[in-house]
Amino acid sequence: MFLLGIIVAATTLNDQAMLNVWISERSDILDEKAIEEAILQTLLFAGFPKTIEALKQLRQHFPMRNGSIGVDDEKQAGEETSKIIYGKHHAKLKVVMDKLHPELTKWMIEDGYGRVLSRPGLTLQEREISVLSSLMTSGMINQYRAHIRGALFAGVSQVDIIWFTNTFQCIIAADLRADFNQATREMLNS
Repeated sequence: MFLLGIIVAATTLNDQAMLNVWISERSDILDEKAIEEAILQTLLFAGFPKTIEALKQLRQHFPMRNGSIGVDDEKQAGEETSKIIYGKHHAKLKVVMDKLHPELTKWMIEDGYGRVLSRPGLTLQEREISVLSSLMTSGMINQYRAHIRGALFAGVSQVDIIWFTNTFQCIIAADLRADFNQATREMLNS
């Protein structure tokens, strides 16, 4: 999971050199499909431009071999995945998102959790650890808190979360480290 986190952080930061090194140097360890899925899901947190640039790096080392894989019923898959990640907070999340804008709720469930996070290729645990990497790297602490809980609900152990988030402290901005450490402690003790 650590190596996928590096790929996601490099995608989020649009660090082409880091992507090139990690994709080429670790292709013997990292599964091509897992790298591709980690980059694709970063679209949700880093946007299209950074995802496109990361996929260009991937294609330099791995030409596209397979066609598109997807989810049959994105709304149903999104509801199921979102319920796992948010647990008892799922209904409240939808109310909060609806108050921001009803289309946001629909996009979050169908696109974010259905079309992207429910895809085959990575486990939900791997996806949630990758989400934490992107959120830490981009400084999105409120969503980070929610996804710490989501990682736990998805079956990632507290030990793995602590190890992973502590390891990624060197990548995030120095002024954010204390805030992310505090958020991790709060969420793991709640």
